[in-house]
Amino acid sequence: MIPCTSISFHKWSNGSISPFSYNHQSLGGNTMETVKDLIQEISGGLSQKSASRKDEIRVMGAMLSDPTYTVSIYGKNGPEGEYCPCEDFRGMCSSVISTVARVSTAEAQAMMDDYQVKKSEAGSMVNMSKEFINTYLATGRKINLGGRVDSDISLKQKDVPATTRTYPQKVGVNEDGSPRYAKNPTTIPAHKSIRVHAPCPSWVK
Repeated sequence: MIPCTSISFHKWSNGSISPFSYNHQSLGGNTMETVKDLIQEISGGLSQKSASRKDEIRVMGAMLSDPTYTVSIYGKNGPEGEYCPCEDFRGMCSSVISTVARVSTAEAQAMMDDYQVKKSEAGSMVNMSKEFINTYLATGRKINLGGRVDSDISLKQKDVPATTRTYPQKVGVNEDGSPRYAKNPTTIPAHKSIRVHAPCPSWVK
C-alpha cells in the first residue's frame, strides 16, 4: 500500500502559489527517533563493529530532525558553546526556500518548523558528508572534527609508498606431516591513507 501524503497548495505572502505545504508526518510514517535513544539502541546491540549503511542513514535523519540534540563545542580553554545540527539544517533549508520562492525568512522558517527528514534526504546528506571529507583531504590540508567533551580529533591524508612484504605461504608438507611454508614476496601498490591525530584534550582533567 502506498502511504497517503497530504499535499496542499500554499499561497505565499508574495501572491505566488506552490505545493510547499504538506503533512510532514505522512512523509516519514514513524515517530521521530531521538539521537540519544538511537545511539543507545545501536551501541547496545552491537555484535561486531562493522559499517552499516542503514544505521548511518538513521543517525543522520535523527540528527537533522531532533531539535533536542545538541553537542558541546570545546576549545583550548574548555566549553565554547552548543551546536544543534537540526537547527543548522532547518536554517539552511529556510534560506533556500526564502531565496527560491522569494518569500520572507520568517515564512520560510515556519515551513521548516517540525520538519522530519525523509530517508532519501538523510541518505543524500550521508553521501555529501563523506564526499566532503574525501574531497577536502585531497587538498592536503588537515581537517579538524572539532573539540568535544572528551575528544579533539583531526584527520590528514597521507601518501603510502609502494612496498614489498613477505608473507608465509604453504608450499607442501614435510616428512613428519607438518606443513611446509616459504616466504612469498607481495607488492603492495602506492595508495592513500589517513593519519589520525587525537591527543588527550587540554580540557580533560
